Amino acid sequence: MRRVRNEKKRKMKLKFNRQMYTKLAIVFWIIVLALFALCARITYLNVKKGDEYSIQVLEQQSFTSRTIPYKRGDIKDRNGNVLATSVMVYDLIVDSKVIMSDKDYLEPTVNALSRYFHLNREDMITAIRERKNNSYWVVLKELEYKEIQEFEKYLDYEYADSADEKKAVRNTKGVWFEKKYKRMYPYNTLACSVLGFANKDNSATVGIESSYGQFLRGVSGREYGYMDAENNMETVIKDAQNGQTVISSIDMNIQRIVQKSIKKYMKKYKPARIAVVISDPNTGEILAMGDDLTFNLNEPYSLKDYYSESEIEKMSQKKQSEKLNSIWNNFCITDSYEPGSTAKPFTVAGAYEEGKVNKKTTFVCDGFENVGGFHIRCHDVDGHGTLNVEQAVAYSCNDYMMYIGKLMGAKLFSQYQARFGFGTKTGIDLPNETRGLVYEGDEMGSSTLATNSFGQNFTVNMIQMTSAFSSLINGGYYYEPHVVKQIVTENGDLVKNYSKTLVKETVTKETSDFIKQCLRETVLSGTGTTAAIEGYTIGGKTGTAEKVDTSGKGKGRLNNQYILSFLGCVPCENPQLVCYTLMDTPKDNPQATAYNTELWTDIMKQVIPYMGIQKTEKIEKKAKNQSMKEEFYENGIIEGDDGSLVLKDKTE
Repeated sequence: MRRVRNEKKRKMKLKFNRQMYTKLAIVFWIIVLALFALCARITYLNVKKGDEYSIQVLEQQSFTSRTIPYKRGDIKDRNGNVLATSVMVYDLIVDSKVIMSDKDYLEPTVNALSRYFHLNREDMITAIRERKNNSYWVVLKELEYKEIQEFEKYLDYEYADSADEKKAVRNTKGVWFEKKYKRMYPYNTLACSVLGFANKDNSATVGIESSYGQFLRGVSGREYGYMDAENNMETVIKDAQNGQTVISSIDMNIQRIVQKSIKKYMKKYKPARIAVVISDPNTGEILAMGDDLTFNLNEPYSLKDYYSESEIEKMSQKKQSEKLNSIWNNFCITDSYEPGSTAKPFTVAGAYEEGKVNKKTTFVCDGFENVGGFHIRCHDVDGHGTLNVEQAVAYSCNDYMMYIGKLMGAKLFSQYQARFGFGTKTGIDLPNETRGLVYEGDEMGSSTLATNSFGQNFTVNMIQMTSAFSSLINGGYYYEPHVVKQIVTENGDLVKNYSKTLVKETVTKETSDFIKQCLRETVLSGTGTTAAIEGYTIGGKTGTAEKVDTSGKGKGRLNNQYILSFLGCVPCENPQLVCYTLMDTPKDNPQATAYNTELWTDIMKQVIPYMGIQKTEKIEKKAKNQSMKEEFYENGIIEGDDGSLVLKDKTE
């Protein structure tokens, strides 16, 4: 009987514990959810109405708390020239509550404000009275120090000339200046799409200002003021931490040359667009980058350079935003297009690397090929005749490229497109880079392979082409392109170094040397002769690509609209500079490749001497003479003591 009672008690106790556990769990989760909701509400209020509530609190408490702004880090060019900086400015703050707390404060305070800041006296009196319970009224914004200097001098008793003036100074109350930093760009439009701009809240979505924001931003400080037991104001200051300095790879002087030439040739030939990239092929550093759409970094939201006031007024906010975004875009990385014949060196490089062709491989160009049911023409409809590989590049033969594409096959060709970085982002340290569109090997039909071989039916961006081309001419090394060299502290101490980053090897040195030979011949005797610069060994490749409709309206190829380009290097035997210029449909002659190469030479004739690149014409002649001597020696001919050529086996 006793056992039965004990068993019942044990079960009741067990049941009781389970019930309690369930109730406790419910209470626990209710508390957690309530705390979560409270945190969410506090966060919302802080973001949406933080400033408003802070002002209300400060009006009611016996201590003050002011934010000490940090200085956003500078952006400099590779030579230390400041391209973006922050300068201290001052907001004029009026505490109407303090001014109205004593009848003797209003008149002298308003008199001083109207005298030193040219404010209307009567309007100020009315406004202060209307805000009599307001302790924070921003009257003027972003004043420079020179604009407040005289007022601060006035508040110093030492400069008062009379007793009345001293009394007026003593009774000037409720006026103070709130410090903050304003972002300034000393050169206005220079490298605008590369630099980008920072808003007043230190946010940025464009350029270096965006991609390196984590280094440029600092941490705000704070000044606390409170009343001690003896009613004295005690101040505690937590200093701000300024942002770090970004050293870019951009050369301000080269950038100026580029932008000046773009403006010149936009006016001269009236194309739809012009864009230029200049880089160091041995490091991946971008020395200059720009296009025809520039904007004033100090007034980035202004459309007045492109539209009249009446046109702007008619635009909706959405339309204005679209227009601004199109201007802010960095064409060189955000826009894609068909590369045209500038892709031919890559086709040849892949085939040469794989042994599909060699220097002696010839092909007869008859002006066209029938591939996959399509009649695909060479630009020379009558045909180039028999060509070797070097001549095929120099004369830009589509027929020969289709032949190479067929030798490689879709799978191998696609692999080399990927190896050169087409269809993938380069990783450049700027936002909004596009990938471009390429076919995978199993998607590539015979006609697509044929057109891809000479640069049609796939798309690239300018930085992809520049980086891939650099690997072709520097021995086969593909370096990640970048626009920033270093991060340093405000005092110049190194924080981070962005040295050249080798991503992969695309081709062997042997292939690289052969491609440079083809590029040199293109300028000497082929389609790029107008890119020649006397005294220098220029190598490069022209491109003319018929534009494709990208509006989604299915128009296909656009009638009489062409992307003209030239991708070149100097000196060809040991490239130190790569320059890529692009011109979209010159108005009077849409296919005039010479217009674009003229732009290229105009830029490079200024950049080459600035960079200190020595003339190589004599070197080139010596190299040719040495080659001739080697050939003579192989045929039994040597140079005599007097410089004459004689047979090795004969002394007469």
